[in-house]
Amino acid sequence: MRPLTPDDVEPMVQLAVAAELFPPEAGDFLREQARAWLDGGEGPGVWAVEDDDGGGLGSVVFYEPRLATDRVWALTMIAVAPTLQGGGRGARALRWVEDTLRAQGQRLLVIETSSTPRYDKTRRFYERSGYQQVAVVPDYFEDGDDMVLFQKRLGGSPG
Repeated sequence: MRPLTPDDVEPMVQLAVAAELFPPEAGDFLREQARAWLDGGEGPGVWAVEDDDGGGLGSVVFYEPRLATDRVWALTMIAVAPTLQGGGRGARALRWVEDTLRAQGQRLLVIETSSTPRYDKTRRFYERSGYQQVAVVPDYFEDGDDMVLFQKRLGGSPG
């Protein structure tokens, strides 16, 4: 994994849309967020990408600290190119985020995802990766689409 560069913005948007993480109409939002981060004006979050074997992007992550917490970070985006899914790239990217945060002395990583059947595979991925489902917020994203909250302790002892 390496930091996102200006040349990565468009391929990152294409990857996120192709992986069905975001609809095509969200492309402008992703571009704006990434460019703001690259310009140093969009907070302390981290964009990182991994190249594929052919010169494109294979995966992308974005994670950021949760305000008013003690060393809690949220993974708000993880996407793998559709042709590379199932080969361990997502798990490797997630471990990279965890290891990076652990080395910095961070305490928890949380992940919010949808309760809809479309995200069944995503939720299983987080469970297999050692995350615990700790909450469900009914109708969070829209009526009938609950937010499922996962967390993983990165270090320190539970309070």
